[in-house]
Amino acid sequence: MEPNAVLQPIDQGACPYLPRRRWVSHAFAVTRLPADLHETLIHRGWRRSGSVLYRNSCPGCSLCIPLRTDADTFRPGKSQRRVLRKNSDVCVTFHEPEPDDEVFALYLRYQRARHRDRSSETEAGEAFERFLCHSPVPSAVMQYRLCGKLIGAGWVDLLPNGVSSVYFVFDPDHSWRSLGVYSAMREIDFASRLGKRWLYFGFFVPGCRAMSYKANFRPYQLLIDGEWRSWGT
Repeated sequence: MEPNAVLQPIDQGACPYLPRRRWVSHAFAVTRLPADLHETLIHRGWRRSGSVLYRNSCPGCSLCIPLRTDADTFRPGKSQRRVLRKNSDVCVTFHEPEPDDEVFALYLRYQRARHRDRSSETEAGEAFERFLCHSPVPSAVMQYRLCGKLIGAGWVDLLPNGVSSVYFVFDPDHSWRSLGVYSAMREIDFASRLGKRWLYFGFFVPGCRAMSYKANFRPYQLLIDGEWRSWGT
């Protein structure tokens, strides 16, 4: 039985992606979740936020469409190759998702610069730990460094047949590097090196500019009416 068969929908307020819409989801919390069950849920459109698994079920809207890129056959396009060249001096290392003062300082700068977050440092620290530091599933943090300085951090979940991208933050002073694009390619490469076929990007939302970049990582599949369908080939 799928979890949402017994869960009540939750009104989360205004939609974070599109104007004049309500955000409604099913959600449940876990303390531990086996990787194979996590992958089964992702296959059915669920996403993870901290210890909470959720799936959007907004009334009259089905535009949050899960997208996954084929890591085996992905080849960067011309603009993506430029991004790779711009970041050829960046070193990526892998770490456990746990509280880290340096990573939190980067997270806080990113939230305040990019999302106008005005919460106190204490409130931000609690959100950081709840959202990113305590994973109920096998996970890793990819740290991006330039001459030893942390300029990016990306959280990913490890699945039997793929890698699921969770969140990415970067130093606003390095916006010119297109680190979001670069991190996506490094995550695709990470999945490929692990022998896993898919990078799960989360939601592609038609009409939302902030989410449209995901369709640039081809070939990809979209989860439509419960079936993964190939696009962008």
